[in-house]
Amino acid sequence: MEDNEKDKKNYEISFLVKSEDDIPGVVSFLSRHNAEAVTEPRAKKLALAYEIKGNKEAVFAYCHCRASGADVKNLERDFIMRHDVIRSLIISLSSKKQEVVRRDIPERKPISPQYSAAPRPEMKTSSPVILSNEALTKKIEEILK
Repeated sequence: MEDNEKDKKNYEISFLVKSEDDIPGVVSFLSRHNAEAVTEPRAKKLALAYEIKGNKEAVFAYCHCRASGADVKNLERDFIMRHDVIRSLIISLSSKKQEVVRRDIPERKPISPQYSAAPRPEMKTSSPVILSNEALTKKIEEILK
């Protein structure tokens, strides 16, 4: 049992469904594929940028799960067969992100000093010189000589 537990990795599973009523079915589908939910699914209804499978709006949901690689491959394959899932994506979480998932604390990164919002030094520009027609003609003659 311990060897099987060592083979499991953390994944973020995201999916688009037609309505919020479809989410519990997807969650039970995950557990049937031996994907242990680490976080509760979070969902948001949104208008799609383009029509997908005849849908102009959908519910985007995601959760973090723990599963073995073989189970995830089967899960990806079987997601395609579900009529209530419009699109799905499974991402393996990095080790840094895995620790965040275990603690269930949102990850916050400090702003790098090179990308800080410090004001940029202003460029010095010379003010434009306005010339009269006579001065402009004289300047052109100097240039042509």
